[in-house]
Amino acid sequence: MAKLRFHWLDGAACVSFLAYSASAVLTPICLVILASELSLTLAQGGTIEVARSLLILLVLLASGFAAARWGKASVLGMGLVVLGVGLGLYAMAPVYGVIVMAAALVGLGGGVVEGLINPLVQELHPSDSGRYLNIVNGFWSVGVLLTVLITGDLLTRNVSWRVIAASLAGFSVLAGGLFLFLARHAPHVISHTAGDVLGHKREILTTGRFWLFVPMMFLAGGAEGAFTFWSASYIQLHHQGLPRAGGIGTACFAGGMIVGRFAGGWLIEQRHLRRFIILSALAGLGISFLVPKVQSLETLYTLLVLAGLSVACFWPSIQSYAVDRLPVEPTALFILLSCAGIPGFAFVSWLMGFVGDRAGLRASFFVVPAFFALLLFIVIVERACRPRSTDPPGEAIQERPPER
Repeated sequence: MAKLRFHWLDGAACVSFLAYSASAVLTPICLVILASELSLTLAQGGTIEVARSLLILLVLLASGFAAARWGKASVLGMGLVVLGVGLGLYAMAPVYGVIVMAAALVGLGGGVVEGLINPLVQELHPSDSGRYLNIVNGFWSVGVLLTVLITGDLLTRNVSWRVIAASLAGFSVLAGGLFLFLARHAPHVISHTAGDVLGHKREILTTGRFWLFVPMMFLAGGAEGAFTFWSASYIQLHHQGLPRAGGIGTACFAGGMIVGRFAGGWLIEQRHLRRFIILSALAGLGISFLVPKVQSLETLYTLLVLAGLSVACFWPSIQSYAVDRLPVEPTALFILLSCAGIPGFAFVSWLMGFVGDRAGLRASFFVVPAFFALLLFIVIVERACRPRSTDPPGEAIQERPPER
């Protein structure tokens, strides 16, 4: 197995994932206190995530054009600055409506990070991207872990959530400055016109096999979003835990993801990605079914660690596997696949809040095993499907063994 060789921009990508993930879990860890202060329902709390995710989705569709014009690293730097401005507005928001507006602005900056980090890593390491993507995406989970632990402890000590949001705003701006500084070290990639970018997307959208990866990413985003968004609130509402206890629960899930992604990056070769995804989905199916059944907080923490391990590989590994299976332009493919994953994250956040308002948050967790089961089924179907002679050129599938 080839030795891993990291680039300075890999480091910037890791820092950027720390900032991006912190912005994603700020609302979940603060939601109970936020709901009390602003008189919100669970469904309204889920709507905050929907607002953030909708802007992420819109910006994802435009990020390819911006990257073709100014380069991925420069656009990433500007996006992180915008994300920081959104968190600053979040910190000052006096009412629920302004919170939603701030979340949308956070989504505006987050969409750039979501759309361009993984394509940049793919360009830096084109022959063995699965390993690097798992490691770099592991820092999303590191950010989740640090944010929920520190924020949960600070909230328990009666530190205002507004102070926490303002601190994260400053960190995001610094992360953006790092990318802008390193932009000149980005790999030289032939610039594409707007017509080229549209052509790449059109080619992908007319490739039949791509539409099997779309629901995979939607379900993967949903499985990750369920635990990321609702674990802290579930512990506080159903296990009578303090904010610190909720933060520890989400941190357990994030810790499992960190181990899973770092281990996958070090140990799983490109040719084993599909098997890695299938085994992870099988494990997640069993674990997620047990989560709402346990009564002990300690047992729940253990299950959340295992759930994090099972979810860890999905987002980076499905994207890298898709690049192997679809001989199309990788940046456009990463962006379109993320456009499928983000709605899954947002949909499950809203759906579980909707079910929670009517039947209790415990009942809403029974949604999660269905996501794992459907994902497992589609991965198996994708492998079984053979390209037809009448399919578009993009359907000529060839698995590329990693270069050694």
